[in-house]
Amino acid sequence: MSPVLPRPGPLRSPVGLSHVVILMLGVAITADLFSLVVGLNLHAAWSDVLSAGYDGSSGDSYERVETLYGLSGGMQGLSLLVCAVLFISWFHRVRGNAQTFAPDAHSKSSAWAVWGWLVPVVSLWYPRRIALDIWTASGPDPYLGLAKPPSRGLINAWWTLWLATLFYGNLASRMYERAEEGTEIQRALVQLMASDVIDIAAAVLAILVVRQLTAMQREKVMGPVGLSGDQRTGTPGSSLPRP
Repeated sequence: MSPVLPRPGPLRSPVGLSHVVILMLGVAITADLFSLVVGLNLHAAWSDVLSAGYDGSSGDSYERVETLYGLSGGMQGLSLLVCAVLFISWFHRVRGNAQTFAPDAHSKSSAWAVWGWLVPVVSLWYPRRIALDIWTASGPDPYLGLAKPPSRGLINAWWTLWLATLFYGNLASRMYERAEEGTEIQRALVQLMASDVIDIAAAVLAILVVRQLTAMQREKVMGPVGLSGDQRTGTPGSSLPRP
């Protein structure tokens, strides 16, 4: 595919938005940790029910923990939705900056920085491709190669875990929905807890990606001192004013 035609646009600081994204990713990690702890308690409650029967304290304990587990799932879903909106907003912003840094270094148009996450099938690889293009364009010298950009290993690791949490989480959820017997439910809970661990790891790497790409763009515009402000029309190397 031929590269997108150069269309330099305004430089917009991703710093403030990156802080919000990182904060929300931290909330998502907290929701996953809560789900993980409650899942362990629910697994133990099922052991009590299977050994002592559903009566007395074992039944009461099971009902309380099951209610908490449902609540934790709602927290995870809500935090994921908010994270998705904020992350895609940040992603679109750094893609716009990258267009100004290196207009002809992109294989996908800037619109795909949003739609690439939403369109089925292509969402499995378009965002990674766009992220790699942003990574290259945000490096010290995307054309002449006089300064080697940071390794792409972080992008690849983050994307691998993101796909893993999508597929494995969906599989574990289906197992839990189909489970009927106590032992089947316990096995499904183990899979859901493993999915939580993968999701936490993916969120941690997402934080690192946000921090690294934001820092690269800040340094490209302002040097090592930092980037302030929100928006202006300019070119690489120009400073961004305070809002």
